Amino acid sequence: MTDIDTVSNKILEHRECQQKFKNKKEENGEKYGKMEKEEWGELYNKEQAEQVINAVATDQVFCWTEELLKVSYENDKMCEVGCGSGQSAAYLQKHGRKVTALDFSKECVELVNVVNQRMDLGMRVVCADATKPLPFEEKEFDYIYQCGLLEHFRTEERIALLKNWKQYTKHMISMIPNAASIAYRTGKAMMEQQGIWSYGLELPQYSLGCEFEQAGIHNVKEYTIGAEHALMFLPEEHYLRKALQLWLLESKQYGVQDICGQGYLLVTIGDCE
Repeated sequence: MTDIDTVSNKILEHRECQQKFKNKKEENGEKYGKMEKEEWGELYNKEQAEQVINAVATDQVFCWTEELLKVSYENDKMCEVGCGSGQSAAYLQKHGRKVTALDFSKECVELVNVVNQRMDLGMRVVCADATKPLPFEEKEFDYIYQCGLLEHFRTEERIALLKNWKQYTKHMISMIPNAASIAYRTGKAMMEQQGIWSYGLELPQYSLGCEFEQAGIHNVKEYTIGAEHALMFLPEEHYLRKALQLWLLESKQYGVQDICGQGYLLVTIGDCE
């Protein structure tokens, strides 16, 4: 199964549970508010363990998971904040990193524990709220990373989170939706208009460089990944999806890597020492 197939299925699965919370948010005047712990718990539960195990065992993982492997080294101590299904954490642990998987959702932690035990990975799994002081030592990790967490917070909240996390790590990695991605932005707008957007408040960014600096994280570099992955936000037969697919094929033929910043995710990396 491809990245596009997997995430398209995830969106379809999540729409059913998201609908249960939609009326409550609209009553509060929030068409797309932050998702509650209960909602994340329904999105990730231990029944999905087999899917995660198969993906990790066969190396059929998302592009952001592969990127984390590229930027880190064997035996690096890494902490994933907001680990969700645990796919990235499990894959990195399998490939020689020493990973701590953290999430505030009990259901997520249960799922990751099942994966951890079934695959005999030896990960540390922690249930904790990432908005509060974490149960770690100063500079305990080589990397703290999050894939798809900071976009659910507003600017000042993101800076506060980065300030909190940086005390525990030497380097910070953020991967959030890229505001310059045409496919992602168009598809997201279409789903919001149709009332089927599944992920609550999501604020894509053009850059997190200034926020990293304000949080005291320096030597920041940024790039984007996952241009092909971004296409899954558009209907399969949509003309824009077809046009962008041709562009991506042409770019690959010429060896273009970042494809004019059209990757689904904005990657931001900085030093915390």
